[in-house]
Amino acid sequence: MMRAGGTTSLGQCHVTYQDSPVSCAKAVKDPGIVLKERLWQKEFHQKTKGKIYDKKPFKMTLRQGKKYMWCACGQSKTQPLCDGTHLMQQLKISQKPLVFYAPETKEVWLCNCKQTKNAPFCDGTHRNKEIQEAIK
Repeated sequence: MMRAGGTTSLGQCHVTYQDSPVSCAKAVKDPGIVLKERLWQKEFHQKTKGKIYDKKPFKMTLRQGKKYMWCACGQSKTQPLCDGTHLMQQLKISQKPLVFYAPETKEVWLCNCKQTKNAPFCDGTHRNKEIQEAIK
C-alpha cells in the first residue's frame, strides 16, 4: 500500500508521492491505490502527453471492481473518462485511454490536465505555469 509523502515499490516499479495543493483549500494526496495494470499495460507508458483539457483535477468516487477508461488524449467530451474520440482517424490521435479496474471503492482526484506522471491520478502537475496559462 502507498503512503502520502513516501515511496512504494511494486515489483520493479518505484513510485514517489508528495502532498500537493490543488487549490487554495484542497490538497492532492496519494490515492493509495495500486493499479496492477501498470505492470503490463503499455499505454501507461505513452511517450507523449495529451491535449491539456483543464487546469484542475476531477474529484470522482471509484467503485471497487468497476472498469474505468481514463482519457489520455484530452479530446474526450466526457472528461476525465474516454468517449472513444481517439478512434477518429481524421484527428490522428496517438494516445490511448488508460484502462483499469478500481481495487477498492475510494474517492480520488483524476488528472484533467493530461500531463500527470501518475496517470490516471492527479500529481499536481496542473499547477505549472505553462498549464495554467494554456487554459484561460
